[in-house]
Amino acid sequence: METDNLGKYDIKAAVRCFAILDLAIEQTRPLTIQDVCDKLGVNSNMAFRMLSTLVSTGYLSKDEHTDTYTVSLKSLKLSARALQSLEIRKVAMPSLELLWSQFPLANGNLGVMYEDEILIIDRIDSQSIPRTHFTPGKKVPFYCSGLGKVLASSLSDKEIDALISRTQIKPLTKYTITDPVLLKKELLKVREEGVGRDREELALEDNCVAVPIINNKGKTVCAISLSALSSNMKREALEAAVPKLKETASAIASLMGY
Repeated sequence: METDNLGKYDIKAAVRCFAILDLAIEQTRPLTIQDVCDKLGVNSNMAFRMLSTLVSTGYLSKDEHTDTYTVSLKSLKLSARALQSLEIRKVAMPSLELLWSQFPLANGNLGVMYEDEILIIDRIDSQSIPRTHFTPGKKVPFYCSGLGKVLASSLSDKEIDALISRTQIKPLTKYTITDPVLLKKELLKVREEGVGRDREELALEDNCVAVPIINNKGKTVCAISLSALSSNMKREALEAAVPKLKETASAIASLMGY
């Protein structure tokens, strides 16, 4: 049971409730009492009581017809507040907005690596229609996104091997790189060039170029990217924007004191 390793001053019931919230966020389907029993190793009565507590406090919503639970708007509000408080976002977004003003047919994206995935902490949507929808707070796989390739490539060779080995790589499109050997080769190429590319690997007709923001110790702290549907901006046009993207990354690094 995951809650066995409690800190000296942790309250077991509170830790379990937070574990339930983590589970609800991670799952792509509504949460059931049995899910909680399996995850926490508790009986159905205890699972029901904890779920009821989270519902009464507003952090989960219950579907009375199916007896399932989902994350509530109150929990999403906490996520939004966390994103707003990130110092990286406060510093980076003005510069990213200036970049986007030169390429309004693209989306401007800012992301960090979080729990082996890429967390989109902010985004400026394209003025073109149709659009892709990646709201701040959304997580995407590292292996098929420009931001992800840039952030993963900054790891050591040993860390890259470990990351690939513990990741369940799924083909999201016919272009997704799923072979571990080819994926590592791609990441090493990204590290050498300083540019990560998504060539319809995350979503068909969607392309992306990304670059890292590096601190004064040589560590990549986040990444920015421009992405666009092929109908809005051709892949060649995105490639032509790479020098401006790198200039913006340098400007953000400077503003952050790097």
